Amino acid sequence: MGNTFSTKKKLFFKKSKDGNYIIKVDELQIDRLQQLHHILKICCNSNFISPISQDLVRGIDVLDVGSGTGTWVFDVSSDYPKSRFTGIEIQSFMLPTIRPSNTRFIYNDILEGIPFNHNSFDFIHMRCMVLCFTDLQYDKVIRNLVDLLRPNGFLELCEPNLYFKNMGPATKRVMDELSRLLRARSMNPSINDRLHGYLKKYGLQEIQQNDITLPLSELDGEIGSLLGQNMINAVSALKNLLAKQMNITNSEINQLFDEFITETKSIRMYCKYTMIYGKKI
Repeated sequence: MGNTFSTKKKLFFKKSKDGNYIIKVDELQIDRLQQLHHILKICCNSNFISPISQDLVRGIDVLDVGSGTGTWVFDVSSDYPKSRFTGIEIQSFMLPTIRPSNTRFIYNDILEGIPFNHNSFDFIHMRCMVLCFTDLQYDKVIRNLVDLLRPNGFLELCEPNLYFKNMGPATKRVMDELSRLLRARSMNPSINDRLHGYLKKYGLQEIQQNDITLPLSELDGEIGSLLGQNMINAVSALKNLLAKQMNITNSEINQLFDEFITETKSIRMYCKYTMIYGKKI
């Protein structure tokens, strides 16, 4: 029987400065990130795609990068109580102080280095960091994570493509401006398309990629409604930055977002998520 921690319980966090994430993290964003975890788990029927289930049963060392409030760590550690889980997170107020005995959480800016020796982990998991790293930073992070892997260990990544399929005109305008905002900061809204190249560049073998297309509209049922609202909450947090970039008034940006939200309810739009893993030989 696994740990009895429930992500629905109230969590207590330490306070700290914000990290590199361009969205200001508040209670709404914490709820959004936790909800996204459960949506991806339902859509993939698992918390990971790497072939490490039997190793997790036996007991291995696992690292989750950008662990946030620990939702992924809590979920997987409950299923595999013999394995040892470490989460690292730059926003220390998100670090849980109540945790299962086979987990630990560390305040760390991965861009400043990772406080572990090479060959420390058997499985490393990282996802949804598209709004956190520049292209060069992402490359550096992957290189460092590969160093942390033990031989025969797996690195698994998951990222969305922020240029959606079948966008309405308002949605396209919003996402085009978001792409421009990210590229001005040397960030890549389509970083998912580069993941395979990163894993190959740093010598990982047996690379397997799974691209899934997820709905963003209530026209496609409950998952579409939930993921669409999740996306709206993420992009809405950047509304002021987008208005400044577009040089438009508050009234104009609000009208644009009203049209954007309406389109998520009336047009079947889709987001591609890339899930990929590689093995260190």
